Amino acid sequence: MLKIGYREMFTGLRIPLKNELLLHRSFHTLPVTFYANQQIRTNKRPPRINQEATVSSTKVSGGNSSSNKESIDVNRGIETRDIKVGGNPHNESKKRIGWFKKVLILTGGTLFTAYAYDNLFGDGISNRVIRSLSTFLLISVDYKLNFKSSKDVAALHERNANRVYNLIINNKGMYIKMGQMMAIQGFMFPKQYQDKFKLMFDQAPEESWETCDNTLKNELGQDYRDEIFSSIDETPIASASIAQVHKGILKRDGQQVAVKIQKSTVTKQVDADLLTYRLAMRLYQWIFGMPLMTTAKYVCKKSREELDFEHELQNADRITKLIDSDPEFKDNVYIPKYYPEYSTKKVLIGEWIDGDSIGKYKKLADDGYDIQKLMNSIIRVYSRQIFSWGVVHCDLHPGNLLVRMIPSPRGDKKKIQQLVILDHGLYEIFDDKFKRQYSEFWKYTMERNQEKVINVLKSWGINPDDMMMTAIGMKDTNSEAFKKKMEEIHHMSYYDKQVMLKKGMQNFFDNTDIFPMCLVFVMRSMRIVQGLNRNFGSPCNRMGILVTEANKTVDLFEQISKPSFRSYAKKLERNILVFIIRLATFFTFEINKLIRFIVGWLPASRVKQIADLEEKYEKDLMQAGHSMGFESIPSTQDLLEQE
Repeated sequence: MLKIGYREMFTGLRIPLKNELLLHRSFHTLPVTFYANQQIRTNKRPPRINQEATVSSTKVSGGNSSSNKESIDVNRGIETRDIKVGGNPHNESKKRIGWFKKVLILTGGTLFTAYAYDNLFGDGISNRVIRSLSTFLLISVDYKLNFKSSKDVAALHERNANRVYNLIINNKGMYIKMGQMMAIQGFMFPKQYQDKFKLMFDQAPEESWETCDNTLKNELGQDYRDEIFSSIDETPIASASIAQVHKGILKRDGQQVAVKIQKSTVTKQVDADLLTYRLAMRLYQWIFGMPLMTTAKYVCKKSREELDFEHELQNADRITKLIDSDPEFKDNVYIPKYYPEYSTKKVLIGEWIDGDSIGKYKKLADDGYDIQKLMNSIIRVYSRQIFSWGVVHCDLHPGNLLVRMIPSPRGDKKKIQQLVILDHGLYEIFDDKFKRQYSEFWKYTMERNQEKVINVLKSWGINPDDMMMTAIGMKDTNSEAFKKKMEEIHHMSYYDKQVMLKKGMQNFFDNTDIFPMCLVFVMRSMRIVQGLNRNFGSPCNRMGILVTEANKTVDLFEQISKPSFRSYAKKLERNILVFIIRLATFFTFEINKLIRFIVGWLPASRVKQIADLEEKYEKDLMQAGHSMGFESIPSTQDLLEQE
């Protein structure tokens, strides 16, 4: 007879599988002593045995026990397995702690090795993800604990804006691009974030020529310098968040070209970066109850489009055909020629253009340019893109607009002024439904038709209130109701203003699933055009041009959908109404110019300066935004500086 105590039994015993559960239960309830050739006994302290015993092939037979009728029989040929379990509970605890330490050390070592390898030989993706998730988690906890009326909410925004900014600067690449995308929607964020987002447009580190050279070899072939270029400058002339531009000369015709090269790290890191961004936005949506995921998905979509230079090539080709087929623009608006045979998803080669940036503003007049004609071209081609073509350049900042003098296409000795539009990566393509809705929105807004404006807004998932209607110019900012609302906001605490903004955003987006996200970029580009007109001294009646173009599109859709006598009568009615609106805007615009001209000749100390119409429009928008709870609405000047 072989006697085995419970410690020895669980140390080396081979137990039939079907009895493992029984022994497991016994171990956790009563001390067990196992006797070979005898029954399993309970409630008897086992003797101490220092040596381990292993039963693997011993014949064991057991009788029936009063407490447990099952027996263990190895001779039956039942499959067995080794089970090792500690005996003394104190020793067991030590073993479990030791096992945990080993797992912890092994896991930590593995993660550290992967982290070090990724940073030394990889693309730093793990580093970026860990840094991002830890920062977002810290920000979330900070807001959850400290967004209270008893706390300093302004300081809360300030320190977390710094955390976001430092994260973006450290991660670079796609994070800078996403920071710029968020800057475009800056009005949705507290002022502390807006101030940091403005700095995103100044952050564009250059990649070394060695890295760019490798990209060109991979995309164009190992011998690209000999086969394609006569020369290429190794120093970039411009650098942005996802690409940089070098100047080169083509071998085949000696044409000077701009060579746009995608930064190598961006391509490798984009999937992890965008996934991290979406996770962060989902977390914030859950914590703060703000409708952020629709925006996040849209930002990811537009970011991927900008990373595909073939997409930019298609945009440029599309807008070139539209401009060349329009007699109004074919001579005085130009899109640089691109070379698809030398371009890929990561390399884009286009015609080099020598011209003056319109960011020089009034100095352009000293260089002989016609400012009114220039601004007229910008407004008209932009309004044609939005209301007629539905192919919209959404990044019309001064750095992407040049002006130059070229020989007249008619062959005479005169030169003509030409607007050149660069960088076609960020575009919106409207379908007919949205093109019609947006045209109707402008038309009904100018007609002061509140009912129809509200219908359009609701079709976009927007639930407009009085302050929203004021923001789009449908209500007067001088009304008593508006002044009362502004007075109430003036006496609110900073915390209460932030809560009001949160609730306002939740109510504003009644249905984010049908909200056209393209409106975010269109509204921004519309305000950029407004800012350009203002910086040039408002030489053009922008509102008159826009409403005229919008009415043309409404007429077109009316003819297509309802070709009848009634539709023609309605068209006549609309045209008369638009004529009256244009006449009103013309007189308002010209009278404002005349008054400002007269006041300009008077001593500034003796007369109040008169703001031009663009300044008035902007002031009204700012006031309406504040009435909705927005702390700070970026000015048109802020938008123009986002290059």
